Amino acid sequence: MALFIHLTPLFRLSLRLLFPLLLLLATGCQVARSVHSPTAAKARDAEWSLREDICREAARHIGTRYKYSGMSPGTGFDCSGLTSYILAQHNIQLPHQSGAQAREGSAVNVSRLQPGDLVYFARKGRIFHVALVDENDASGITVIHSTTSRGVIRENISQSSYWKPKIAGGRDVVRANVTASR
Repeated sequence: MALFIHLTPLFRLSLRLLFPLLLLLATGCQVARSVHSPTAAKARDAEWSLREDICREAARHIGTRYKYSGMSPGTGFDCSGLTSYILAQHNIQLPHQSGAQAREGSAVNVSRLQPGDLVYFARKGRIFHVALVDENDASGITVIHSTTSRGVIRENISQSSYWKPKIAGGRDVVRANVTASR
């Protein structure tokens, strides 16, 4: 009987520790199954394909001149005119103003930006520029954007002494549109 009394608190403690672990494992398996389902794989493929198409479209406009309030390849682009034009080609509607675009989609940590996402730049707390992410890898974040001095260019903003300190955040406007179109 004395042995039973001493084991009971230990047994209760082990149950308290074991039950949450079993629960976590059970729900983790459920999550893993849903992430690896054919439907989830198709959605990921559709999203990635859309992101690639958006970046290819943006690259076609490299060399287009800058135009204040410009929204077309024929007359030129300003920064938000370029992003709204590119994304409109893929049925993603954005306002033509960088500060307004900074409220679209969902916030993304800059380190997790993906091709097709938008990155914003601020000066004195105010958004003044937007760019489309082309790549985000070990060498940094490469964007396609329309600059006043060089027009539409591809540039690694992580290596730019001008752009890097002004990065204010990023938004994913692609995923919500893939989800909505299903």
